[in-house]
Amino acid sequence: QPIIAGGNASGITDIVLSPMNNGEVWMQGVDFGLTYFLSDKLIIDGNISWYGTTEFYNKLTKKNDPINAPKWKWNTSLKWESTLGDFIINYRHVNQFKWSDGIWTGIIGPYDIIDLFYTYYITENLDVNLTVLNLNNDIHKELIGGAQMGRQMVIRFTSSF
Repeated sequence: QPIIAGGNASGITDIVLSPMNNGEVWMQGVDFGLTYFLSDKLIIDGNISWYGTTEFYNKLTKKNDPINAPKWKWNTSLKWESTLGDFIINYRHVNQFKWSDGIWTGIIGPYDIIDLFYTYYITENLDVNLTVLNLNNDIHKELIGGAQMGRQMVIRFTSSF
């Protein structure tokens, strides 16, 4: 049975434009990374990214749309193999940026995250790994419409034969 309902299709005020091909879009940016081996057991690593194109003109909506990426972000890490086990500490910074994807729009960041990884070798065939993501518990979203990210801890045992 057809259902007849009141309404007017020409009275729609909001239109959601979902993924579409925007044709030719010019973008620019630079990534620079450096790894320095202080010794065979101690390594410092870093990376910085600059994204010069943070928005582009949308011919359909007649306005600028964000590219969903920050203009600046950087990270650094320290890796150390010791007799106590292997340690890695990472630091990551993401600048604030606009986000738009269909109905999901808003501002992301800025946020700073410290991650810690530790592996202890119990025997030649068994090790335990502790991973702490977002050790500093910087509550944030990494995409609009997604969950808030906080501290996460995982303990894992690995066996090899």
